[in-house]
Amino acid sequence: MTTVLGIYLIVLTIVILFVIQADAVNERCQLFSTRNFFLFGILLFQTVSGALTLLTGETERNSELNDYNFAAIAFCAILTIFVLLFLSLYAQADWLERRAVGRTRIRRLSQSRLVAAGVVLTSLGVISRFAGGSIPYVSVLLPQMAAGCLCAGAALIAMAWARSAWNLFIAAILGLAFATSSAVLLVGAFGRRELVGLVLAIAWALYHEKWRLMPVTRLIPRLVVALVGLTAVFLVFSGSRVGGENVDRSLGQQVERIATIDPRAVQEHLVAALSGQFAGGISMWIFDQRWHNGGYVPLHSLVYFTTMPIPRDFWPGKPEGLGLLVVDEAGVSGVSEGHSWGPGLVGHLSHDVVLLALPFYALILAWTFRYIDARVRWSTSDPLTVVLFGSALGQVLGMPRGDIGLFAFNLVAAFAGVWLFGRLAGRMCMPIDRDAEEEMWTEATLEDGDLEADDEAAHQTPETTSAR
Repeated sequence: MTTVLGIYLIVLTIVILFVIQADAVNERCQLFSTRNFFLFGILLFQTVSGALTLLTGETERNSELNDYNFAAIAFCAILTIFVLLFLSLYAQADWLERRAVGRTRIRRLSQSRLVAAGVVLTSLGVISRFAGGSIPYVSVLLPQMAAGCLCAGAALIAMAWARSAWNLFIAAILGLAFATSSAVLLVGAFGRRELVGLVLAIAWALYHEKWRLMPVTRLIPRLVVALVGLTAVFLVFSGSRVGGENVDRSLGQQVERIATIDPRAVQEHLVAALSGQFAGGISMWIFDQRWHNGGYVPLHSLVYFTTMPIPRDFWPGKPEGLGLLVVDEAGVSGVSEGHSWGPGLVGHLSHDVVLLALPFYALILAWTFRYIDARVRWSTSDPLTVVLFGSALGQVLGMPRGDIGLFAFNLVAAFAGVWLFGRLAGRMCMPIDRDAEEEMWTEATLEDGDLEADDEAAHQTPETTSAR
């Protein structure tokens, strides 16, 4: 049975990839969209990860099951229903498309304006990354807001470079912004999502500035090659990481660990990457534990998300992330105090009461990503909107692994940072072109009037014409 279900998950992976490509070719959904990044996360951390667990029996230690059959069937059913509902809700939310069009802005643009805005936003990101200190609430929000600004600032410069790839001056500024942002994001960092987000933000900017005009069949092979190269880089970083809350994560120590990396650590993280860090197997284990032992917490991820900014000193009993809870529940020993698992999307749905969480989370995520993708698609004249929604793609990609509440909070904080500091950068370097906006809406109004007149004329009958 487990072999059959493992094959089913491989087939589901292929089907989802086909949907992504078909929608991009038919212009139903752009290849670089938040919907697709979320789906890629599902492929990596649920379908592929689950298939490897079912076909090989390998999973995270202490999350082994005596009988995978029932848990595997439930895993496949929950995941399939979620994906179908998510895609259906996303496709049917046309009303969000209309709301997105109404917020279209036009800015005064040029290469120099884009570069200047990118430099300002990157500088604000560097400053705010180290500001706030131990101030309650601020110390939680500001680092993530800064991370969004660093990603968005580099993305704006990348958009300027895309307009003239042979401009070595802009290329040098982009390289400097990337190096600076990478160094700042490395300080105090253990996870890879922010660095992944920086790379993805630049790719997102290049796509929406230039690559989107390239045929999808030509673009995809190039992206695959680039993905292989980037994976190698991040495997090196992953292999150099050291867990624990008291570990020195200064920039110098991070670089030193990378320089003295053990090749066996890279190999171990390659296996973990290919297995999606066993998130699929952990999801099955969580479902099995909740089914037999209870411990359900309705909409736990939503509660965790909303309570994230509250300092634990003020509220000692504040909810913990599911990744930390299940490590304690499994009795894992020999790991650092802050060690956590990736519960996986299905693990979160199971823990949060699946009949309640599945439709609710599918609805919220589908509508959120549909609105974001619509805003980006209609904002070709507003780069700030484009880079804002591309500033936390690492969080979107990692969300199906979990913790969902944490990743959602980091995403919202990054968006808030870019929106707040981006307005300042926009006012300074890329002001709104009021005349162009007024002309655009005037033309749109006239076109709507002509269409209404044509529609009225088409529905006139001979009797109404003679009566007039």
